[in-house]
This record gives sequence, structure tokens and C-alpha cells, in this order.
Amino acid sequence: MKTYLDTSLLVKSFVWEGDSPAAIQIVEAVGEPLPFSHLHEIEIPNAIRLKRFRGEITRAQETAAIRAFRTDVDAGRMARPAYNLTAVFIRAEQLSARHSGEIGTRSLDLLHVAAALEAGCTAFASYDERQRKCAALAGMKVIPAKLAERKK
Repeated sequence: MKTYLDTSLLVKSFVWEGDSPAAIQIVEAVGEPLPFSHLHEIEIPNAIRLKRFRGEITRAQETAAIRAFRTDVDAGRMARPAYNLTAVFIRAEQLSARHSGEIGTRSLDLLHVAAALEAGCTAFASYDERQRKCAALAGMKVIPAKLAERKK
């Protein structure tokens, strides 16, 4: 089973959050190399920078997290799956037409699910409910199987 990991789940392995242990366990279970899409390339560093903007981490933590991410990419722990980028966008539009009116999936969520499908992934790991619903409706196994109640 080839598993695609959503950005927010991957970020938890670079920046400590309350649910980082569970996210890291999923990352480790997937094994290397982790599928690394064009979306991850911009989203992971940007998500880390946004954490500093929101005051969740310091500049030093931001720098260390981005460095750890880049080290993982350079070491081959993450690898670009084989997919056609144009096909990803076409698939995302198809997913939107089928599901967004009912489940409210956002564009980047659709692109991640489409990238996973185009890369031949059969499972999708995410904590985002709408993204999880979209992946499930597209026939993918969703990880974790059930989300724990999250404190607001």
C-alpha cells in the first residue's frame, strides 16, 4: 500500500504539536521514501513560517524545522512520485465537480488528493475532515481510520 501524507500531518514531524507523536507514528509506519509532491515543496516551509507568524514558534525553531525538512528531502527520505502535473490538475477539477458541492473541499485539498491518486497511492493520511472525505469518496483508504476528538 502506497500512502500519501497531507502537509499538515507532515509538518507535525518538524514542529512539535500536541498530536505530533501520533503523526510521527504514521510517518514512520509509511516508511521511506515518503511521497513528496510539488504541493509539499511550497506548503511545508510555508506552514512552518506561518507558525512563526502566528507566534507558535520562534525564528530559531522555524529555521531548525525548515532545515530538518530540507535535510530529509536531500537525504532521499522524501521522493517525488511519478505523476503528470497536468493530470493532477485535471483530476482535481473532476474531484471538485463530484464532491466539493457536498463536502466543501478546498482547492489545495483537492490537489493533494489528486496528486495521491495520480501517483498511484491507495491510502491517504490526513487530519483534515473534508480532505479525508474526498480521499475516501475517491476510493482511498484514509489514515488514521478515525480521528480523535480535538480540543478547540
